[in-house]
Amino acid sequence: MAKTRVSQLPRRAVNVASHRLRLGLKRVWVNSGQLIQIPIAATAAYAFCVYVLGHPYPFLAAVASAVGIGPVADRRLRRALEIGFGATFGVLVGEALVNLYGTGIWQLALTLIIGLCIGTIINSGGIFITQIAVQSVYVVVVPATSTTMPFPRTLDALTGSMCAILLAFLIPRDARKVPRRLAADMLEEINDVFKMMKRALSDADSTMANRALERARETQDIIDSWGSSLRISREAAKINARARRHAAEVTRLSRAHTFSDRAMRTMRVIARRVVGMTELGVEKPVIADYVGSLADGAKKLEIALRRGTDRSLAEAALSEAAGTLDPRANSDWDIHDESLVLLLRTVAVDLLQAAGLTRDEAQSRLPPLAADAEDADEGPIAE
Repeated sequence: MAKTRVSQLPRRAVNVASHRLRLGLKRVWVNSGQLIQIPIAATAAYAFCVYVLGHPYPFLAAVASAVGIGPVADRRLRRALEIGFGATFGVLVGEALVNLYGTGIWQLALTLIIGLCIGTIINSGGIFITQIAVQSVYVVVVPATSTTMPFPRTLDALTGSMCAILLAFLIPRDARKVPRRLAADMLEEINDVFKMMKRALSDADSTMANRALERARETQDIIDSWGSSLRISREAAKINARARRHAAEVTRLSRAHTFSDRAMRTMRVIARRVVGMTELGVEKPVIADYVGSLADGAKKLEIALRRGTDRSLAEAALSEAAGTLDPRANSDWDIHDESLVLLLRTVAVDLLQAAGLTRDEAQSRLPPLAADAEDADEGPIAE
């Protein structure tokens, strides 16, 4: 057994690397707009300071604009303001104190203390305070170039910050776009993990079961990114009239995020169970069919979330899949088989709620357990 696992390590490493590469390329595609905006804004701010203000090396103009925009498509007006004005204020504090008592070791420490205290008094945001610290250190450590204008580096930082803020205002952003895409990506991962587990159970393939487990463990980044995008979209709906009309769909996507996260957490438990079952070399075709039905439902939900269309087809497919999940359907099953089906019932309820059903409606799609059925047959007890 140990030799088999060692021999599988290269293949597992390749699978993990290819999966991470695929997710990385998706991130590049999603954030391509931001990645293009950063050099444009940084170059524009730098050029403005050089050719209009006459500063020979306006390093801080490019830095402030690049940091204010950020490389990830989660730009918010508040974020741009915090970073931009934090950087500008940090440079201003640094230049004022350098003009007061010069540069040196103790001046660096004192400038940092004063800058951090002032930043904390003005704003409790960590980004704002960090920018003040970083930029004030730069001003103290790096000597200024000769210029006739007062506080030249403050003007550089302010120019870069204004470029970032203007882009946050001018470039339109659909509050639904990123959460929709990440929602669809998450359901795609759920579908793929289900299909891997189906193959593993059908063929008693422990290698495929381990791949399913690894794939399930790699989904947390998508869940976290989805949650972050929803927070940003909710903020955009508050301050942007154009984004406010999408608030209802953002709320529905938030609900789908909550229950998709729960479903994937349970699926990781299921995947670990499947690994143990496949190592025994016994095929489980019936349970594999259950898993395949849930995969079909997850695929339909993925399509609905990606397109922003009605989820009734996904609800119907998931309801049909949930209706087959009876842990006592096969008399030959042992406790491990029954517990696996019970876990699948939990995933089905979570996915049905992600599709828009309430908890009671989702649970009503499941076949009653034996104890529930007996209670229903007996009816109310007469007093």
